[in-house]
Amino acid sequence: MLKTRQREQGPIVELSQNVSVSTTLPESNYPALRSGFAGYPPNPRWNVSKFRAWKIGQQWRNALKRGELVVRRDTLLVSAKK
Repeated sequence: MLKTRQREQGPIVELSQNVSVSTTLPESNYPALRSGFAGYPPNPRWNVSKFRAWKIGQQWRNALKRGELVVRRDTLLVSAKK
């Protein structure tokens, strides 16, 4: 029998005042994630993992603008297909 793996749900991170997301990123990368979601430029002193977190935040912001992601009533950012 095949077992289906479910994605691991991480803690809820507040990206902005009315937008939250569930992520498995380390807590030390949350500021970079928020910075990317807010549209700020990356900090040149960040290490690779913080830069990747910033890039993820930027991708989420762009996907929200394109309508690929939506914000539910409970302020959680989810895929528009659900």
